[in-house]
Amino acid sequence: MRTSVLPLAALLTSLAACTVNGQREPAPERTAPAPPTTPASPATSAPPPVASTAPAPTTPAPTASAPTTPASASPSPAASSPAASGDKALLGSWTSAACGARKYERVLALAQGGTFVAEDRVSPCPPRVACIWSGIIHRKGAFKRSGNTVSLSVTEASHGPGDQPFPTTLTVDPSTGALVEAGDGGAACSYQRAGR
Repeated sequence: MRTSVLPLAALLTSLAACTVNGQREPAPERTAPAPPTTPASPATSAPPPVASTAPAPTTPAPTASAPTTPASASPSPAASSPAASGDKALLGSWTSAACGARKYERVLALAQGGTFVAEDRVSPCPPRVACIWSGIIHRKGAFKRSGNTVSLSVTEASHGPGDQPFPTTLTVDPSTGALVEAGDGGAACSYQRAGR
């Protein structure tokens, strides 16, 4: 046991002498460990800075402004188009007392959606009297405005004695906006708004 300890003791002694007598190298400086880095996720990483492409603000040169006039609240009937007015100026009931060979009242009611109903009051039955025929011819159909022309197409009609042909077109008087029917010999028969 003594023989195995001696070589170890001799080795330790020579090692101690080496360290004490030999030159020492300076110990390396201690540095703080760098913080651990984690890769940035694409969702949270900030986008790289982008150079602004917006033009620098400029001061506009002074310009002379022309005086403005307010637009009229209601366009003239002549300037109305189907798209602009939507035929709203024509909607409602119109009456014509007589026109040429038609010696009775005609009532025309134009409704939104381009439909109409008409009554030719040829010889209405008097109140409290029993009549075989009411004396009124009823019509239904569609109308369409194109400029100052209103086309009428009848889809349903009743019949009776003494009725006159129903017009296929009416015109819109540009000065009044009233409907006009062409009577016999080119005479113009104007309609009035019902109740006026």
